Amino acid sequence: MTPIIASSLLATTLIFGCTNIDGNEKRVTVYVSADEQIAREVFSAFTKQTGISVDWVGDTESSKNTMLVQRLIRERNRPIADVFWSSEILGTIHLANAGVLTPCETQQAAQWPEQYRDKNLLWFGFSPRARVIGYDPKRISEEDLPRYWWDYSQAVIADPRFGTTRTHVAVMAEFPEECEALFSSMEQEPMLGGNAATVQAVVDGRALFAMTDSDDVHGAIAQGQSVEMYMPRHHDGEGGGTLLIPNTVSIVKGCDHPYLAATFVHFLLSDEVATMLANSNSRNIPIQPSVASQFPSLIVKDPLHVDFYSVAQQDDAQITQVMDAFSQ
Repeated sequence: MTPIIASSLLATTLIFGCTNIDGNEKRVTVYVSADEQIAREVFSAFTKQTGISVDWVGDTESSKNTMLVQRLIRERNRPIADVFWSSEILGTIHLANAGVLTPCETQQAAQWPEQYRDKNLLWFGFSPRARVIGYDPKRISEEDLPRYWWDYSQAVIADPRFGTTRTHVAVMAEFPEECEALFSSMEQEPMLGGNAATVQAVVDGRALFAMTDSDDVHGAIAQGQSVEMYMPRHHDGEGGGTLLIPNTVSIVKGCDHPYLAATFVHFLLSDEVATMLANSNSRNIPIQPSVASQFPSLIVKDPLHVDFYSVAQQDDAQITQVMDAFSQ
């Protein structure tokens, strides 16, 4: 853990303690769309370190994140959750724009890298995953793979209305001509079941390529499957490479336990959690230099430059256009 985050976490825990004034156990409620196995490990480490228990509500693979975003909006006048830990970013930006989130106004939070936080400290990005092409190296060699995303009309893709697939498709729509040509020429309709299903289609031989997340490929490799990942470019030049989609964490406005929520935010932004996620089967990419140096194989050399706020302003219309393109 970095000294800044570690000292903040310790100070918060010492100031507010681990029990309420009446002696009841302290608990924080977290809505989370990260994979359950990974989330449980993080929650356990948090409780062990702080003594604060976690009550949590998850999401399904196929509707990743979307259901929880809608629930938070419905509950904004009487929030149940203290914290939202999202596996992507556009839904979090929509919550910020809808007034569902409140700032985490600590000195430590304000020092988080600007490209990974809201300017008003409403959310913080950490440990991203990469959007990649999954393929079977026994069927096609890396040197024969198309260099650009726009040349993968043979790929399968998860439902673009949900999760990181929605985020990536909305980003792709920033390149309108290439995007329309790609999705109108794709050979298969979007798949139900999320990104893991697209990788499984490659493993089973039902698809040549999968548009998916790096963690799904890492998970299949850990299971001994014949699958690898490739990172196509979106355009030439610096900043035209791989899309990184961060996890995000935010405090819910009007929540019952704002101080405990801040403690949890600090924990998720710690070097300890970055190391846990990088070591997990998900192999999330650490953004802290001190942690990234320990995982050189995870470093993405030329990530795509993207304005997520701009994308979020148009993603509903862009997703509608892409879904229409599939039907052409």
